[in-house]
Amino acid sequence: MTLPVSYSLEDAISETKFGKFNCILIFLCGLILGCAFVETGCITLVLPIAQCELQMTNFHKGFLGSIGFIGIILSSHFWGFLADTKGRKNTMIVALLLAAFFSICSTLAKTFWVIALFRFLNGFCICGPQITSYAFLGEFHTIKYRARVLLIASIIYALIGTVNPINAILFLNQETWNFYIPFLDLNYSAWRIFLLFCSVPSIISAIILITLIPESPKFTYSQGDEAKTLAILQRVYKFNTGKSLNEFKVKNLAKDKEFEAGQSENSKGFFEFMWSQTAPLFQKPHLKNTLTACYLQLGLCVSANSYFTFYPEILNRVYLWLESDPTHITATVCQIYSSFHSNSTVIDEIPEICITRLEVNVFLNIIMLMFMYAFGWFIMSLIINKTGKLVILVFISFASGMASLSMMFIELPKIATSIYLMVMLASLNMSVINSSTVELFPTNLRAMAVSISMMFGRVGSVAGSNFLGLTIQNFCTYTWILPGVLMITSGFLVFTIPNINKRAKK
Repeated sequence: MTLPVSYSLEDAISETKFGKFNCILIFLCGLILGCAFVETGCITLVLPIAQCELQMTNFHKGFLGSIGFIGIILSSHFWGFLADTKGRKNTMIVALLLAAFFSICSTLAKTFWVIALFRFLNGFCICGPQITSYAFLGEFHTIKYRARVLLIASIIYALIGTVNPINAILFLNQETWNFYIPFLDLNYSAWRIFLLFCSVPSIISAIILITLIPESPKFTYSQGDEAKTLAILQRVYKFNTGKSLNEFKVKNLAKDKEFEAGQSENSKGFFEFMWSQTAPLFQKPHLKNTLTACYLQLGLCVSANSYFTFYPEILNRVYLWLESDPTHITATVCQIYSSFHSNSTVIDEIPEICITRLEVNVFLNIIMLMFMYAFGWFIMSLIINKTGKLVILVFISFASGMASLSMMFIELPKIATSIYLMVMLASLNMSVINSSTVELFPTNLRAMAVSISMMFGRVGSVAGSNFLGLTIQNFCTYTWILPGVLMITSGFLVFTIPNINKRAKK
């Protein structure tokens, strides 16, 4: 009697073929990543318009712009633990619905500290699906497709990122759009309606997860559950091919150390399990890889996220400055920004003139940034298997760093705003770094490794946003040194990542 062949999990996944299920999953993970950008980024467009109603200074704006990232920092370890122990899918569903709930609550805030609390809770929850989606998507694909599908998901993420400026055009600049809520004694103005619609992608993502997507097969395998893993693979196979389950070749899975470890790990207590997941990341042989991933995330988040916090306001001032006087031709963006407070004696003075709308060009530039992200990730998805990750990471790191340093000297505002976009293109490295992180660690540590590295990135986002809030008025020119140095040193550090130049086989 011939015994059935035992397939490795990697071979078993390849037998499910690449089809409709994979396309839906890629779209979903791109949508989830987009949710994180929409939820944390929407507040930056609100800051200039809500500053008078909420009595915000530059410090307040920097703090509110970063408060979502503080929530992400404090919850990264928690969500990484839940994703690695309770499952990727359930963790993402709960987190998405909670994030949407707190986002809706923030639209009812009447004071700065109340909206800060709800945006913090929103960031705390949106962290879960953001960090988990990278591991979740990668675990449904073999190494042949893994880096490429993560990049394609990032293209979807960039396109979803246009939700913010599009919603802003539709809702944020509608000065007459407000209605009174008597029992809350609240004027529900346009910026509140804008925040409300920014919660919609999170709700849609949760619905798709609940109705269409199973748990990660690599997660169930790492838990020592062969039957559930096979059931998931069969479901994916049927969805992709339309064939009956009997035609699926895989009947048994090879049991490796990871499978056996999963069975024994299930008997551990909560704190013991958490320690067993976290401690190995900061010990040999993983310590060097963990620290490298953390530094790379730190650098790109300072450049992309921190400097995006003040991007709408700086851009708005540049366009107002250009329109106010035809003789305005040359000036750095810092000179223009400072000119709006040239008569102020107190750095954190609340401006007397309240902004009720942003220039449409601000929204168009943000849409342009999102399309640049999408185009960049599209090109990267085409070339990454041929070039390897090294070339891409190094090129983007150096380009972003040099662009940041050049901002100190460029005196043509329209060119400077374009260079500003290049600084924030550091975010293109995010998917490649996370793809590399996923491949450097075993399944039971992947979500935690990604979450901890991204947590350090969010520390950079918070530190950078608050640094800008405190220094942009008096020391604006020198603020561009920080992302410049971080990205250039990141470019050199990439060379130390194991197998970073390995090319996936076709």
